[in-house]
Amino acid sequence: MKVHVKLYALLRKYHPGPDRSAPLEVELPEGATVADLIPRLNLPAELVRSPFVNDEVGELSTPLGEGDRVNLFPPVVGGGARPEV
Repeated sequence: MKVHVKLYALLRKYHPGPDRSAPLEVELPEGATVADLIPRLNLPAELVRSPFVNDEVGELSTPLGEGDRVNLFPPVVGGGARPEV
């Protein structure tokens, strides 16, 4: 089955093409999950967090289907208090 994967933030540097904002078409076996994308795309496992599948929050264990759109994000940090003015 084919899925379409878009990499965000720090993960973009692992995109193999010249247009790092373009989705990748990835061939996976039936029954594959989001976690199966990590080795297929040569991504460091510790950098893959917050997957979205078809615009809904997913998990690494989320099963994928033909034509799914997967967005992968690295861990997000920040959001500290705003400085007083």
